[in-house]
Amino acid sequence: MSTPTPAGGEAFTVNGPAMNSAQTALNGMALDSKNIGALADESTNAAAAAHQGWDTAGALRAALTEWHEQVDQLTARLHQNSAAMQQTTLNYHTTNQSIADSLKVK
Repeated sequence: MSTPTPAGGEAFTVNGPAMNSAQTALNGMALDSKNIGALADESTNAAAAAHQGWDTAGALRAALTEWHEQVDQLTARLHQNSAAMQQTTLNYHTTNQSIADSLKVK
C-alpha cells in the first residue's frame, strides 16, 4: 500500500514483503543457531577426553560451557529482534493505513 503525499507526485510506501523477509531471516538464524552452536561439542569433548587429567581438559570443558552460554544469548537476541521486526512491520502497516484513511475525501 502506498500513501499519496499531500504535496502530490511522490508516494510513501513501506516494502512489506521485504520486512517480512527480514523477519523470516531472523527467525531462521535463531532456529539454526542451536544446531550451529552444537558443532563444537563432539570435537571439544574428544579433545577434553584425550587430555584427561590435564588442566587443558577442564579448560576445554569450561570453554565449551561458555560457548553454549554465548549461543543461547545470541539465540535469545535473534528471537527478540525477530519479534521487534514483526512489530515494526505491523506498526508501519497500521500507520500507513491510518494516514491513507485520513487523506481520503469524505
